[in-house]
Amino acid sequence: MIRFIQFLLIFFLFTAAAYSNDNNNIKVIKVEGLQRISYETVLSYSDLSIDMLYSEELSNNSLKKLYKTQLFSDISITYLNNTLNIIVKENPTINLVLFEGNKSKKDEDLISEIKLKERSVFSRSKVKEDVKRLLELYQRSGRLSAQIDPSVELLENNRINLIYKIDEAAVLKVSKITILGNKIFRDSEIKKVMTTKTSSLLKFWSSGAQYDPDRIEYDKELIKDFYNKNGYVNFKFTSSIAQLLSSSNKFEIILSVSEGEKYNFGPISVNTKFSKLDSELIEKNLSQYSGQTFNSEVLKQSVEFIKNSATQFGYTFIEINPNMKINDLDKTVDVNFSIDEGPKVYLNRINISGNTRTIDKVIRREFSFSEGDAYNKRSINNAKNKIKALNFFETVEINEERVLSTDKLNLNVKVIEKNTGSATLGAGYGDQNGTTLTAGISESNFLGKGQKVKVSTSFSNTQNLYDISITEPYFNNKDLLVRADLYSKFDDLDNVNYETETIGAGLALGFPLSISNRITTKYSLLTSKTKADANATTYEKLLSGTDTVSVIGYNLSIDKRNSPYKPSSGSIFTVEQNLAGIGGTSSYLQNKISYKKYIKFSNSFIGAIKSELGSINGYNDKYAPIDEMFNIGGKKLRGFKYGKVGPKFDTSYTGGNYYYVINTETNFDLPIDEYDISSSLFVDVGSVWGLDNRYGTIDDNHKIRASVGINLNWDSAIGPINFILAEPFMSEPTDTIDKFSFDIGYNF
Repeated sequence: MIRFIQFLLIFFLFTAAAYSNDNNNIKVIKVEGLQRISYETVLSYSDLSIDMLYSEELSNNSLKKLYKTQLFSDISITYLNNTLNIIVKENPTINLVLFEGNKSKKDEDLISEIKLKERSVFSRSKVKEDVKRLLELYQRSGRLSAQIDPSVELLENNRINLIYKIDEAAVLKVSKITILGNKIFRDSEIKKVMTTKTSSLLKFWSSGAQYDPDRIEYDKELIKDFYNKNGYVNFKFTSSIAQLLSSSNKFEIILSVSEGEKYNFGPISVNTKFSKLDSELIEKNLSQYSGQTFNSEVLKQSVEFIKNSATQFGYTFIEINPNMKINDLDKTVDVNFSIDEGPKVYLNRINISGNTRTIDKVIRREFSFSEGDAYNKRSINNAKNKIKALNFFETVEINEERVLSTDKLNLNVKVIEKNTGSATLGAGYGDQNGTTLTAGISESNFLGKGQKVKVSTSFSNTQNLYDISITEPYFNNKDLLVRADLYSKFDDLDNVNYETETIGAGLALGFPLSISNRITTKYSLLTSKTKADANATTYEKLLSGTDTVSVIGYNLSIDKRNSPYKPSSGSIFTVEQNLAGIGGTSSYLQNKISYKKYIKFSNSFIGAIKSELGSINGYNDKYAPIDEMFNIGGKKLRGFKYGKVGPKFDTSYTGGNYYYVINTETNFDLPIDEYDISSSLFVDVGSVWGLDNRYGTIDDNHKIRASVGINLNWDSAIGPINFILAEPFMSEPTDTIDKFSFDIGYNF
């Protein structure tokens, strides 16, 4: 009897519990206040469904999840009689994003910095984030006191206009940089390393003169690296102060340093766990630095040398740790390179940011790898150089981000775009011809697709020139270059008794043969009509007539440079051949060869030897057209007027069947490092000679021309400016000298 009663009690308890649980089950879910967002979307975000057991914890978790979406400004959840009621108030939709008070920044520049744009869902937290981004943008340009006040304008249908009221404030400049405690290096040597510069009348546009705390921290790292490269391993900053001068918007930067003493390299050793990697051979190559002044850059170069050596044996995933032991007694630094096998790493994602104009595809196609491929540092560096070589960006950074708990990493590619359109105005002055002017306009990143469009013109009383060129470097999304050219030229020079009109068109296709070899095939068709005046000379009458030239050719390049962007070592060899005679009235073979060699003497001292030569000869009892003869001068042979060198008949320069030019140059530093000026010294040597028997007794012998000079490139506020000052020291009386020339480009 007692057992029976216990059984009944247990039965009733379970029944009551089951009944109670059933009463707490959610049978109906109602959502009120929806306008744009669907009922299903709310359920999906809240993770709620029918027949779930209701609890306060479930309600709180759902509430947090819905708020996390930032779709709603207010949410409440109640439960009564198996019915869950969710009442929401949707965040409004942004109709327009407006900026007021911005004078130094364009609206499109500000739009590119923020995440909340037109048709986005308004969120207070995102507005705060966007205000922070905009303030950082102004602070990077020296406007540290800038203020931004966001507000909204209510519209119908739960829409708003988001308005940012901006007080840009004045630009804070750096008027003085003081270095204290330095005895080894002069102030000017240290300031040369820094990106922060002092303001002056000639640098009112320079961003380097703007006060930026982050830039100063970066400069401190550059200075420390500079000392470490020169043997001062214990260098440190004892203090750094930036003080605002009274009654001005200018800062004085005071950096106090402790230079320490100079150290040399001690023994350099290598420990490796790879049997194929000969540690003794590597030590032999690195031992040359033992006893020399310590240089932190040598450690980086040595790591790259070891990586390259390991790659030859198939060791891609390696870890190299340069362990340093500083010996204060004998002032040496012992270095041991520990080489071990690192974990294999694969690429997870390639993230690209900063390209507000250039489409992702233009950047991605410069990578020889894709997501999922094995990580290879050399390939990444090569891709970085190729992206720089596009010349679309001021800076290119590729950072590696490890994905936690995986064998993968993300590549974060960050670029800062530059102006890729330019309008150029060229001017030159010669002793005999006076001033000449040329003009042109080009866009090397048309519509952000990497296409090149160029229109160049030259107008004067004696010549009109039009040249239009369009290039698609990746036709049909393949590494296939397609270029089309159209040009027209009319010459009626004062010093000759004829006029010439030429019209032509061309098409070129380029594609790679291997990693370093590339070929471009091309075809052009042109018609040239020359009309001699009544008082023309014998030579000038020889030019009369109409020539139709049909040319097929190719250009083969073998590129062994360490980088296509500002190479410092290696070479590039180019062969070009053009054959005329497949149709048309002319038959000739043209050959050109060029070779450029770059030599790195030190990190800041790079030399280059650039040479080219060519020949042109007719066949099938025909001569090459006179207007196809080679000419030198201008940028090919600085110090001489282009086309005004070589054989001359009466007042006309004929050009020649053969030519060569050799340019030897090296960079040098001017004592005005605060300006963005690159400079080089050059020696140019060249000649053009050789004519067929049409010309009679013209002196067409080989005669050397040579010049020496300075070439300056200034990246000014209005665009790049190029100055050439040359002094010919080998010339002929018939040559036209051009000692000074310059050209100006305006970027847009």
